[in-house]
Amino acid sequence: MAMVIKPKRKFTAGAPATSDLLEGEIAVNTADKKLYVRDNANNIIEIGGGGAGGSTTEVTQSSHGFAVKDAVRHNGTAWVKAQANNASTLALGIVVVRTDANNFTVAQSGRFELTSHGLTVGQWYYVDFATAGGLTSTEPSFSQPIVYVESTSHLFVYPYRPTAVFLGGQHPTGIEVDEFTGNGSATAFTLGGDPINEKNTQVYIDGVYQEKGTYSTSGTTITFSTAPENSDSIEVVRYEAAQFTIGVPDNDSVTTAKIANSAVTTAKIADNAITTTKILNANVTTAKIADANVTTAKITDANVTTAKIADANVTTAKITDANVTTAKIADANVTTAKITDANVTTAKIADGAITAAKFAAGAIGTASVGDNSITTAKVQDDAITAAKIADNSVDIARLNLSDGTTGQLLKTNGSGTLSFTDAPQGISVSKVFFMGQL
Repeated sequence: MAMVIKPKRKFTAGAPATSDLLEGEIAVNTADKKLYVRDNANNIIEIGGGGAGGSTTEVTQSSHGFAVKDAVRHNGTAWVKAQANNASTLALGIVVVRTDANNFTVAQSGRFELTSHGLTVGQWYYVDFATAGGLTSTEPSFSQPIVYVESTSHLFVYPYRPTAVFLGGQHPTGIEVDEFTGNGSATAFTLGGDPINEKNTQVYIDGVYQEKGTYSTSGTTITFSTAPENSDSIEVVRYEAAQFTIGVPDNDSVTTAKIANSAVTTAKIADNAITTTKILNANVTTAKIADANVTTAKITDANVTTAKIADANVTTAKITDANVTTAKIADANVTTAKITDANVTTAKIADGAITAAKFAAGAIGTASVGDNSITTAKVQDDAITAAKIADNSVDIARLNLSDGTTGQLLKTNGSGTLSFTDAPQGISVSKVFFMGQL
């Protein structure tokens, strides 16, 4: 008698439970028309039927750390979790089977059964912006729609990855197909939308892929370098684009490297934003200071030193009237070389500001002293020596005594008192030369 092999069977929809099968045992679901097997990790795996399946890759990678539904990519060395925070970190597929800690299966496209996936039926899912490996129903700026949920146990993995982030705030939102028929002469055809860039298109003629160099795009027009033959079937796969708005950058996210040279104009700088610490030492030159803008309040006492003033740079226009006070000038720091000829006018000097310490030795000449300006109080006692008195300059008016009469002589009493007296009898006044007491 012939042997009949009967695999386990199920006549209602749904996969068998792990308790229904032993490791390696096969089961048939006649309602779903699917074939299942229990693997050595106690997973129920669909191995055929039901219209499920697609492009997958079985990967062995030590301690991969992935779970079913993780969006993953390959970084050139290993598989890692994908994330939609950069165009270079988007996903290549979805993990549909986690065999063990070192083995998994990644799906690039197709329909797959994932029981208890927890996603919303009828919803598109995108690679998540914030969480590596995650899926989100909220479309991020770097848009990669990757999963469509068909049912509570089936989903489609969408075979799409954008090639670039579009300029002008563009991002791909789907795939469109334009179909044309060649006539042997026409080279230009009108697309149903603007692909933005020819890199966002794939062109097939009679099913044969056409290299980018054989055509170009401009707006909604695609132009072939050679007219397709009569009756040729032309298919243009176009990534549809739509506008999105880039919001305000996060705080402290605009670094020096992000700012173009010469982009910080006067209008970009808030009033009072340039503080002392922002200005390099010795960078405020004469040309940077508006006339009459260095007032007394701007100068710390004794801070205008010789080294701070270029030769001949203190002109009248730079000094506000009466603002050069004694306190602003360090002793002996205003030298002749610092002052342009005839620029220190009377109006520029505050009352009482020219002290003795401010004059260089020998700097006060005769022309600098006004008439009747040297009073008794200005002359020190015993300061007028014989050398200081010109010949014939001491007359009777300069002596501390009353004038005498004709012929009288000047005498002293030996104690510093002078007086006039008569000449001795019998002596001609013109002949007398007398020394001593009379």
